Amino acid sequence: MISKNQIDQVYDFLKSINDGTLESYRKSLPEPWILNQVIDVASLTPSQRIVCLYFAGDETQCGNALEKRLVLNKEQCGQCNLRQLVDEWSTSTQLINHQPQTMRAVIQCPSLRNALEHIFTSFSVDYLRPVPTTTPSTFNWITLQLADPLWDYTIEVSQEPLVRIKENLLKAQQSKLSQREAQETIDLLNQDQRLVLESGITPNQLPNLIEFNPDLSSFLLARINQCGISIHEYFECLIQMKISLQSLEVVNKLSNSIKLPEAFLHMYLSQCIQYCEQLQPKQQMVSRYVRLVAVFIKTLIKSKTLDPKKMFTEIQGFCIEFSKIPEASLLFKQLKETGVEEKQHQ
Repeated sequence: MISKNQIDQVYDFLKSINDGTLESYRKSLPEPWILNQVIDVASLTPSQRIVCLYFAGDETQCGNALEKRLVLNKEQCGQCNLRQLVDEWSTSTQLINHQPQTMRAVIQCPSLRNALEHIFTSFSVDYLRPVPTTTPSTFNWITLQLADPLWDYTIEVSQEPLVRIKENLLKAQQSKLSQREAQETIDLLNQDQRLVLESGITPNQLPNLIEFNPDLSSFLLARINQCGISIHEYFECLIQMKISLQSLEVVNKLSNSIKLPEAFLHMYLSQCIQYCEQLQPKQQMVSRYVRLVAVFIKTLIKSKTLDPKKMFTEIQGFCIEFSKIPEASLLFKQLKETGVEEKQHQ
């Protein structure tokens, strides 16, 4: 049985704990079994708890890794400073308090914690893997037997000129070609008739081509007609276009190189006359277009490309309306000289 003197001795010892190493308290230490019997470790201060666990504690009373080390590694912890141990103990306690509630319960339960540590340290899985097969290191080179190239001599059109033609025609629809580029395109198209067929120019592309490059447009239309391609779609596109100086130039050059269909010629000239009549408020533009149209009609009549009898009424009205412009007056005189008016009345 523990006497009162022994109990007082234990409390005096705990009150004396302040600083120093753990081993420095061994001289004033009561018998370890008395310390364990009298004191509830959970009710002590951190420094008193550390000392009691070091001298008389067991593993079941430990609440963190530091306390467990005090119980199991006494030789290592004996020379540790008490203040350092208290700081470490406080840190370990804070880490436990920040754990989720379930995890905190596992850490603070010694038996469950010990069981988990045993599982994690002793349990392992042996993975069964087949022994890899080894093969001798050999490398076989693949030698390719290249046969002589077979040329297709049926392809007589070189792809390079065709590519250049398509590039120039595409550029010609967006801007005016330089003299060198335009001449290069004309020379390439003159080399082979099939290059014209494979150039890819369509009636829908004609307006832009005429707008920027009228000379190339007239040449291309003449070549298309020579190749036997139906040119009626291209003529329809010319009629639907807005009358411009460029389109007049193209039709004028075409009349010198190919025979223009009579229906197309009459319809185009009618549109030119109507366009001049619509430009009446703009005197400067009217004079320019009237001169060009009058000279164009006069040239067609002189070359016998146009029969004036079939358009006498329209041409006469045009000349009278713009009689103040010299070219229109000269066209009217030419009509008189050819006797068209007399034949028309007869």
